Amino acid sequence: MTHRLRPKHLIPICRPAPGLRSTGIYRAALRPLLIGMLCFGACSAAFADTLRYGGDRDFRPFEFIDENGRPQGFQIELIAELARVTGLDIVPRLDDWSAIEAGFRAGELDLIAMSRTRSREHWAAFAIAHATPAMSIYHRRDDRAPVSLADLSRGIIAVPDSEPMRETRENFLAGEQYRFLNVADHAAALAAVRNGSAVFALMPRAYGDKLLDSGRYDTVVASNFMLQLQDYGFAVAPDNEALRAVLNGALNELEHAGTLDALRMKWLHSHRDAADRSALEARVVTQRMDLMLLGATAAVALGWLALRLRRRRAETARERIRRAEAEQALQRAEDRLARAFTHHPDAMLISEYHSGRVLDVNDALCRLAGAEADALIGQPIDALPALVDPDGLRTLRELMRVDGEVSSTPVRLRRADGALRACLVSSGEFGSDGARAVFSIIRDVTDLLRESDALRTAYDALTESAHRQAETLAQTRTALAGTESELQTLTASISHDLRGPLRIIRGFSSMLRDDLQSGNIDKVLRHAERIDNVARRMDDIIEALTRLAGATRYPIEPVRIDMAASAARAWALLEDMGETGQTTLRIGDLPFATGDEAMLAQVWQNLLGNACKYSAKAAEPRVAIDAFVEDGRQWYRVTDNGAGFDMAYARHLFEPFRRLHLASEYNGSGVGLSIVHRIVHLHGGDIRARGNVGVGAVFEFTLDGQARGRNPPATQNE
Repeated sequence: MTHRLRPKHLIPICRPAPGLRSTGIYRAALRPLLIGMLCFGACSAAFADTLRYGGDRDFRPFEFIDENGRPQGFQIELIAELARVTGLDIVPRLDDWSAIEAGFRAGELDLIAMSRTRSREHWAAFAIAHATPAMSIYHRRDDRAPVSLADLSRGIIAVPDSEPMRETRENFLAGEQYRFLNVADHAAALAAVRNGSAVFALMPRAYGDKLLDSGRYDTVVASNFMLQLQDYGFAVAPDNEALRAVLNGALNELEHAGTLDALRMKWLHSHRDAADRSALEARVVTQRMDLMLLGATAAVALGWLALRLRRRRAETARERIRRAEAEQALQRAEDRLARAFTHHPDAMLISEYHSGRVLDVNDALCRLAGAEADALIGQPIDALPALVDPDGLRTLRELMRVDGEVSSTPVRLRRADGALRACLVSSGEFGSDGARAVFSIIRDVTDLLRESDALRTAYDALTESAHRQAETLAQTRTALAGTESELQTLTASISHDLRGPLRIIRGFSSMLRDDLQSGNIDKVLRHAERIDNVARRMDDIIEALTRLAGATRYPIEPVRIDMAASAARAWALLEDMGETGQTTLRIGDLPFATGDEAMLAQVWQNLLGNACKYSAKAAEPRVAIDAFVEDGRQWYRVTDNGAGFDMAYARHLFEPFRRLHLASEYNGSGVGLSIVHRIVHLHGGDIRARGNVGVGAVFEFTLDGQARGRNPPATQNE
């Protein structure tokens, strides 16, 4: 439904004669007139819903849709100013012009903007003109550019057969000296100039420049000579005089405030340009004599400057020649390099070092792979249906890791059609734009191997040797990583297990020094005995950790162990270290076991130490040790009534440095249980844990009675 502004809410707006505009009477009357118009315009807006504005989606710079899908341009900012002045809510909608014009004529739009013509005045009421679209003359690049309307008589002018252009011809180019070629649209007009059917093309620059940017008319250019021949303004429905009056008043106010001219300067340049040019041409006549006098003075100065510039020009010319020669030499070198790569008979490939993404290939590689360059470039080598098979690719990568290059390494390439080709690959690493890249030369030797059994045998042997070498390198790298991990674990273990005894030695040493000073020989002897016991315990720990770290080379020597006595000794050491607190220990009947005595002492010390630490906050902390048989296997069990743990995280218990409680609540390094885990598995046994938060924890382990002289098998807990 088309919105109508009711005339009874508006004060009629009349434009004064041009002679009165500069008078004080006009300025004194304009302000209250505009204020009244705004007030009544606001009142009228209260009777209407949102006004719908329609515009061309590709009529730069007047109105267009930008790359983000938002309306932009002179008209969009102008209707925002009109909305501000009138208080109307104007919503723009940009589409193809044919759809916009049809929508307006069907009453779906309240307001549009277009060039004013006689035929359009039958179905639209125009507000005062507020802009003039620039018309441009287009010609072939090699032809002389027109500088005036008279130059257009030199040849046929291609003009789009549209109603505004027909009226423009009748009003401004009606002389017999102008010859026109009517064409269907703007593209056809430029095509006529490009094909020689016309010498010039006349059209709005908003359409012509866009077509030139498409690149389809590379022989056609726009002249600097532009015409402003059409009035451009807002149009409303013929019976909506109220809205047209509001628009005229608002446009006059924006013109008077300078806002409209500022928008023209931003998007269209000022509408006063034509008047300024006419005034300038008039002043040229009167200033010509002044310029002649100034020219004479300038000639003297220029003569002096010419003497100085001549030497500079000669130097510049020589520098330009040297630079041109250097650029030509560089271009020739680049051309030779490009030809050497592109047309080399051997297949060549450039790829990124880490990702394997193909950066460039030559023609020979495309023939070898049976694929186009576009299908290869930009793809990771692993993902290509052609090129190196997975085993060959792994071999090349392993060999490249050692020296950064490979030479004549046998690899089988699979073409896009599935055929295998025997090749020799030589690759080297180099820097490309600050990144690591690999340059590879691939030589196809399939035909040579087919002709010679000896060569085929040697190729197969070389392939097997390369694969073995790559496997050896991979195993060595894996072993090295394992060794580094073992070293880190050993370092953590030594730090964890030696820190407690050292604290005991420091404490007893301090007491020993005090007792010596006081002469209490009995206490001195007891302290010395305890220091000696702790020192022996440190020696056992160091020996056990050393044997644990070297278990891959030296088998352990198991002995028969009294597990109850071993647990009691571990508890006594914890008491000396002050870690048992108020915790009570109950040791049940424990059968003997076979294993490394020092290592199993570590198991008891860590399990009992954890039980004491996490049960210390209980009202009556208790720790119990017992044994049981399950499925024919002997198990040992440590139970406490401490903090317990959430079974959802039980799989992390035996991982080094993984803790299920905050360090602020319970101290420790998080490696004790990982040491227990390693020792138990080294003895061929298993360890498991159960817990309940706030109730306690149970740790159970079995040794199977036979120690192993190798690393424990990998598990999810390690």
